[in-house]
Amino acid sequence: MLKKIKYTFYIISFLLYVILITNFYFSDQNIRATNKSRSSYLVKINNDTINIPLLKDDTSNIIEYRNDIEIYKKKKKKYKFWELIESK
Repeated sequence: MLKKIKYTFYIISFLLYVILITNFYFSDQNIRATNKSRSSYLVKINNDTINIPLLKDDTSNIIEYRNDIEIYKKKKKKYKFWELIESK
């Protein structure tokens, strides 16, 4: 008998918890507060993006092009295996 009372108490407390949470989550007050918070973040982000300083581009002519692939191909050892395949 005590076991049944304990289980019913657990079930009732769980259901009460779920009902109260969903009631709060879908309340108008919570929805308004959430929308207000989101809009304030949006305004703050827009203000911050407008005030971002632009930096001068100093990356012109810094790329050095090298011909490493051609050097590698010249130094690479030639194998006879490839010549046997190509001869057919």
